[in-house]
Amino acid sequence: MKSLKEFVTLQEDKKPYHLVIISHDDIHDTNETGVLIRDTGKKMGLKVDLLEFTGLFIEYKNGKTYLNSLKIDEDGDFEIPDVKTPAEYGKPVELTENTLLMIRGLGTPHLSGNPSWSNLIKVLEKDYKVINSTLCHDICSDKHYNQIIFEREKVRTPKTSRLSHPEDYEAAYERLNTEFPVILKTGHGSRGVGVILIESMKTLRAVCQLLNRESKYTDILLQEFIKNTYDVRVIVCQDEIVGVMKRPVAEGDFRSNVSQNSKPEKLELTQKEKDECIRVTKIVHGNLVGVDFIPAKDREKEEPIFIEVNSTPGLIGIEENTKGVTHQSLLQFLDRSRW
Repeated sequence: MKSLKEFVTLQEDKKPYHLVIISHDDIHDTNETGVLIRDTGKKMGLKVDLLEFTGLFIEYKNGKTYLNSLKIDEDGDFEIPDVKTPAEYGKPVELTENTLLMIRGLGTPHLSGNPSWSNLIKVLEKDYKVINSTLCHDICSDKHYNQIIFEREKVRTPKTSRLSHPEDYEAAYERLNTEFPVILKTGHGSRGVGVILIESMKTLRAVCQLLNRESKYTDILLQEFIKNTYDVRVIVCQDEIVGVMKRPVAEGDFRSNVSQNSKPEKLELTQKEKDECIRVTKIVHGNLVGVDFIPAKDREKEEPIFIEVNSTPGLIGIEENTKGVTHQSLLQFLDRSRW
């Protein structure tokens, strides 16, 4: 992995890019990473604006394009307008050919947004560079979509089966050709929420019935349980690895998400792991993603077992492990690459 010193600084013949981060602050995806990138970018001399998806709209005026966002404070918080609280907007942000849009909080409409957010970005990505594209968000925010793309491209991944109807749980389990325990995942979710360890058919039946009672259109995936002591999160930016952390399984849990109290550690990737992480990033059309995998027994020769790709990776845990290098590296590399 390249160090920060190896990144080329701003080119003299080009202005520093204008970074516009469009994010959403809610319980499913707090705005910590957006604030971190905004503050770091400003310290590096970049022009950075942090906008909120709620209330966001495009304005075309005098041949120019502007984004209007509800006012966001220094902590990334905003006031939701209601009968007693009128909408308070910040200064309109002009978009130019030198603008780079970083999209966060897009992709789980039924949890934290609505389809108009995606539609807005589809319009913007016709004229501006967007990281990540709506296609990447669509793939990564839907675990089933992510899985079938992996299978089509022959990415090594746990055996997975989707319930095709509410009473399909027994057949879905049999299609895995494995033994309990198995992993149950809902199609949408983040931070490890919606991932359940199932240890018997009785429990599988009860959980599936509960999920289908809440919504008969909930996608439910069953996956073989691969016992491991840790997994790995890799931050890939423009086909370059800029951050890596080992995530031990949290004490008393089977998950290794930092949000579930896993304590990240440093890890050096093998060349095989680096190559496969970059390949997977390209498969999901990612520019800036978090790639999660379980290491193979022979890390030098065997492909890792990929779990998923996150199109809006949080950087808080990995920053603690790299002492702030990751987000500085990706911001400098985005400028060096000049898309």
